[in-house]
Amino acid sequence: MKIERLLAITVMLLNRRRVTARELAEHFEVSVRTVYRDVETLNGAGIPVISTQGHEGGLTIPDNYKLSRQLLTFEDMLSLLTALKGVNQTLKNGDIGRIIDKITALIPEEKEPLYRTHADSFVIDITPWGTVDNHRDKVQIVHEAVSRSQLLGFAYTGANGRGSQRLVEPHTLLYKGFTWYLLAWCRKRSDFRLFRLSRMRELQTLPEHFVRRPVPPLSRFFEQDSRPPVELVLKFHPALRIKVEEHFASSQLRHATDGSLVATLTMPEDDWILSFLLSFGSDLEVLSPPRWREAIKKTCAAVEKIYAT
Repeated sequence: MKIERLLAITVMLLNRRRVTARELAEHFEVSVRTVYRDVETLNGAGIPVISTQGHEGGLTIPDNYKLSRQLLTFEDMLSLLTALKGVNQTLKNGDIGRIIDKITALIPEEKEPLYRTHADSFVIDITPWGTVDNHRDKVQIVHEAVSRSQLLGFAYTGANGRGSQRLVEPHTLLYKGFTWYLLAWCRKRSDFRLFRLSRMRELQTLPEHFVRRPVPPLSRFFEQDSRPPVELVLKFHPALRIKVEEHFASSQLRHATDGSLVATLTMPEDDWILSFLLSFGSDLEVLSPPRWREAIKKTCAAVEKIYAT
């Protein structure tokens, strides 16, 4: 749209010493004649764009005007580029890619060496380790359905292990706690539901569009866990010190005289605790409560029986 192009030209001229009409024409994919018409429009709106001829000629905005009308600082642009590049690692979205190109083009010429130096000083990458193609494809499908307000169908496995078919109106793609979620109006439940993308299968974007509904506060879906809490006291082998310190806060840990670490923590009681405890293998001893010591003992006995045959 013309108004967007006019704004982009203004920002570019504010951040560059001089830009030729041909460079602007190529950047915005319009003719040089159109660029000059845009310049006339900007001048008419009170934005002074000066055209100079010759080898070092081009379009420019006087420095005294730039000082009072700067829209984005160099630090602003660095922050925007860092965030956008991090998101685009997963989405590989063409629109985001074009925005990155536009913002990069706005960096003042005298700042370009500094930008190249600091471009890799802070990187956001939210893609998981290992092969990510399937993960990325799933995020992209959901993101496109959200952006286009199109119905989404999929098979879903709940936390209880039961599967179901869902037809939803996708509203919000959310990344929280190293996990991707979709907040959507579920036509089966006639209410908003939060779905983990890792539990979705057979994703299909349908041609039908929907009208967006008022989205409830996300805090409604991340309220304090209603499961009863249990206090665990765990003893870790000294060899696990680094791993343990990564998992737990220093206030939860104390060092025993034999070099082991004892962690005291409160967690919502559920079957997943068993998997969590077993992930530490023989380097962990559950000191309390007794029922979880017994649960570990029974599980280990069952595993031993399998491998003894």
